[in-house]
Amino acid sequence: MKKNATVLFLLLFLGFSSISHAQTTYKSDPGFYTPVVKSLYLRGGVFEDAQLIGPAVGYRFNERYDVTVHTEFLSNEYKFNNSPNPKTTLLNLGVILGRTTDLSDQFLLRSELSVYQAITFNTEAYNDISEPSLTSGIISSSLYRNFPLSGSISLLPNIGAFLGYGNYTTPYSSAHLRQGFDGFVVGPKFGFDLSFKLSDSFYLVANPEVSVPLNKDSNEYGSTLLFNVQLNF
Repeated sequence: MKKNATVLFLLLFLGFSSISHAQTTYKSDPGFYTPVVKSLYLRGGVFEDAQLIGPAVGYRFNERYDVTVHTEFLSNEYKFNNSPNPKTTLLNLGVILGRTTDLSDQFLLRSELSVYQAITFNTEAYNDISEPSLTSGIISSSLYRNFPLSGSISLLPNIGAFLGYGNYTTPYSSAHLRQGFDGFVVGPKFGFDLSFKLSDSFYLVANPEVSVPLNKDSNEYGSTLLFNVQLNF
């Protein structure tokens, strides 16, 4: 991740029906949940064409445990006068294991283990540039507090911490892979989830989150802002 906060807008559509009735963090119904598109970055212009598309799908087993599979497909080409131009094609695969514990009617504890591995399919005209690679893992835990704002809207601010290790060589692109960092990272994370109950079986949840590594060794890595939006059925 770059020093400036990286913003990944998660745009959402969906294609799964299930018996789950809301966002997996807050409800105990088993079944599939979304987002189907967990990360999206598109850039077209004079200097670069880049597409980063990341569909995802999750399944909740019971009131405590769930798993999400996230895949990011990156394809980009820089447009220089010289030929051939640098090109990259790769797939970043992630698995997120989650555990939710209800501490009371107002508080819950959410813990996650996420592992990502990139597979490079093609790099052209990299010359002396190192080929992209990514292997990383993070464990995190956050405490949520539920503040009902109305019968259909709830605010859930949360605070937690994370610890991870990664081996990351950035692709020659303006797009950056999810969970891309090099070496050890540790620090706090902050967020607030805004949950809209549109019906008994349809929720929309926005959950911006900021992670702040306290031991960053390089100016290339810094605070990360993620803005997630989920549709849940």
